[in-house]
Amino acid sequence: MKHVLSVQDLSCMGRCSLTVALPIFSAMGCRCSVLPTTVLSTHTGFPQPHRRGLTEHIAPIAQHWQQVGASFDAIGVGYLADPRQAEAVEDVLSRFPALTVVDPAMGDHGKLYSSITPEQVAAMARLCKKGNILLPNVTEAAFLTGLPYRQSNDLAYLKELNAGMREFGADGVVITGVSGKDGKIGFFGSAGQEEFSYETDSVENHSHGTGDMFAAVLLGGIMAGKTVQDAAILAARFVERTLANSPKASPHGAEFEKQLPWLCQQLNSVM
Repeated sequence: MKHVLSVQDLSCMGRCSLTVALPIFSAMGCRCSVLPTTVLSTHTGFPQPHRRGLTEHIAPIAQHWQQVGASFDAIGVGYLADPRQAEAVEDVLSRFPALTVVDPAMGDHGKLYSSITPEQVAAMARLCKKGNILLPNVTEAAFLTGLPYRQSNDLAYLKELNAGMREFGADGVVITGVSGKDGKIGFFGSAGQEEFSYETDSVENHSHGTGDMFAAVLLGGIMAGKTVQDAAILAARFVERTLANSPKASPHGAEFEKQLPWLCQQLNSVM
């Protein structure tokens, strides 16, 4: 059984981050360990959640893992609260060599989240150099590469963003949140020398945590032997099904749990 480490925040209520990643990895046949970077009473879709950063605990946890001989087949990194956390996680990645997927969760729709500073962008850029696969959305790719954000995601622009992200040294890049014509949405990416893309009809039911679902399913798919492209397509289809079969505008997030049997079936059909 593959051993995956999920490094991101823990929202005590609301489907996102670790509360999404842990059940998805388990359903996909992976043993999942967690490294919470911040504890929140709820995800940020609720007003004024209580927060407690765990930055000073990251290094001692990693040191104890080394003492007990821990190792990982893959590490997934998600939202980090500040530059110090990015630096601490960079140290964790140095201690535990493994396939690393970095989802540089920092912003969307052309803007950084209100808590993200230029120092955080620089720290995340350094962390991306440790990643084998990078999963930015269009906004994050623009900030990390220094390219201007364009709301119109034409192919030439996506190729430019992809090339900029590949300069971090990653083996693969999947740029999510790509807006196409006629209300389409999808992703554009590359692995090795091959480029690929995917699009589907946009679902009106926007929800917190869908990026976390995508990242978890993609990494779980790779652990099951899928290529980056096939794992990304599986992740996109999982998110589509989850949104299409969830109540609209629920503050608790989309009901991904109902789609876990389908996800297991997709993996079993190719194993």
